[in-house]
Amino acid sequence: MLPITRRRWSTPVALGAAVVLAAAACTTTGGSTTAAAPDVAIKPGDDHAATTVTVWSFTHLPNEVKAFQTAADRLHTRYPWLTVTLVQNKDDADFTKAVAAGAPPDVFISNSPDSVAKFCQNKTVADMNPYLAAAGIDPAKTFPAGNYQYMRYQGKQCALPLLTDAFGLYYNKAMFRAAGITTPPKTLDELRAAAEKLTIRKAGGAISQWGFVPAQAYNVNNTLYEGVVTGSSFYDGNGKSTLASDPNWAKLLTWAQSMNAYYGQDQVKRFVAQYQPHTDDASNPFTSGKVAMEIDGEWHIGELADYAPKLDYGIVPVPKLAGSNASPGAGETAGTVMYLPTKAAHQQEAAFTIASMATDTEFLTELATTMSNVPSTFDSLAAWKNATGDPHWATMVAINKDPGSGYTPLTPAGAEVGTTFGTAIQSFDQSAGGEDAAALLASTAAKIDQLNAAAGK
Repeated sequence: MLPITRRRWSTPVALGAAVVLAAAACTTTGGSTTAAAPDVAIKPGDDHAATTVTVWSFTHLPNEVKAFQTAADRLHTRYPWLTVTLVQNKDDADFTKAVAAGAPPDVFISNSPDSVAKFCQNKTVADMNPYLAAAGIDPAKTFPAGNYQYMRYQGKQCALPLLTDAFGLYYNKAMFRAAGITTPPKTLDELRAAAEKLTIRKAGGAISQWGFVPAQAYNVNNTLYEGVVTGSSFYDGNGKSTLASDPNWAKLLTWAQSMNAYYGQDQVKRFVAQYQPHTDDASNPFTSGKVAMEIDGEWHIGELADYAPKLDYGIVPVPKLAGSNASPGAGETAGTVMYLPTKAAHQQEAAFTIASMATDTEFLTELATTMSNVPSTFDSLAAWKNATGDPHWATMVAINKDPGSGYTPLTPAGAEVGTTFGTAIQSFDQSAGGEDAAALLASTAAKIDQLNAAAGK
């Protein structure tokens, strides 16, 4: 829900069973997003008419481009009739413009799920449920709940996952030993206590080693505010924001603001300004030994392997608010989504391509290894060697599988909801403690409810 810039540290293979497809009876404006019941099966070995499917993707880094091109080549090798043309470095705005111009790609792969509900409501994308049913793919038995449920809206499966992100707390074991800390924190109070022990100040108060930087504006700290840490549902049973009605939100904001005050707002701001541009390179403060604990995504494992291969570190689930009903092992999970545009020129073949990419175990495990992401199906998680051969990855996989993990329910208001909440959090973060958390959350909840009402939630 809070917009996340996800990084990738950085073939399709056919399904064993037939993937059944049919043209959707829908349009991007005024039609239905629900396809007619598919009755045409494209089976392995079929002599299908030669087709070129255009796939737009967010990928742009060299390793990403290479991985996806390899995927396209493998799919063509398996199915000589199917050629996949990849167009890289496309985002949701590019896709929206193409749809408005009446020239969408056959498949769109986005690195953020924030537009899922909006695209589904305005009929930009098709409901995948009929295709999945005809193909015998049960999402609940194929994907961990945290990997696909946020891609649903009002009963429609508006997208399918292609790898996923999981977020955890990275901690420097050597710094923990030096500070006399024997176990990583499990609660926010324990995180605060450990951060104070790990913080080293020079004469005059300047910080030379940070325990933990709590600022919402830094790296992916916004994942603290999705509800997983506090055991909160972002919306109540009537679809209204719980920011004012659930007291745990105010407790979380107060905890973070207090930590910022402990470090000093000026020092926190300088830290963010210095290191925010380097969250994913060798100058990352955790990588370079400037901070003892950091919340980050699973791709950071790949970064650390390249930039700090000798670093002795561990990963645990992000600590939770004490007294809440948050699952101790849970974390935010959100990742890449694949859309089937309602006006795709080759909808049958496009749906086949999406289903192949979303469910093929060999493809998912290879792509996950290349891009340092977590595979997105039960079968690929079970088959992935990293899940058992590396304790860092084992933790991230466990977070991904935890029933309490997931992503905030999405609405047609899209990223505006997260932007509104994020602005409020940053304002409170940077306050001197004079702002009333409950009042701020009440006004923010009202704004979010207005956004959703205007968007037709």
